[in-house]
Amino acid sequence: MDITKEAIEDARKNAKAHGVKAVYEVGTAEKWLPIWLKQGFRPDVILVDPPRSGCDQKLLSSMIQAKPKRIVYVSCNPSTLAKDVQQLIETGGYRVKSIQPVDMFPWTAQVESVTELTLK
Repeated sequence: MDITKEAIEDARKNAKAHGVKAVYEVGTAEKWLPIWLKQGFRPDVILVDPPRSGCDQKLLSSMIQAKPKRIVYVSCNPSTLAKDVQQLIETGGYRVKSIQPVDMFPWTAQVESVTELTLK
């Protein structure tokens, strides 16, 4: 899912062109993950790349409910990453396996990080 309609349209075209069977939806993860969970979908991995404000509380709760084996959290804000990871550890039973900083914007103070969490 993605909030950008054009990105979903492009993903659908690419999937069709390459014979990939996939479902793409326009909207937020906060909207779609709870719907998919109610339909019985249980992901093995969830990858999130939230805005600077971090993950929405509804999304965090849905991720904890889904109990994927791994969560990959891409972050541009260390303080919201720490807040969200703390909740995933304390409430969800996850542990941090690795954190990798990535300098996507040379000559700036901005650093992305990719955190892998695994279910205990």
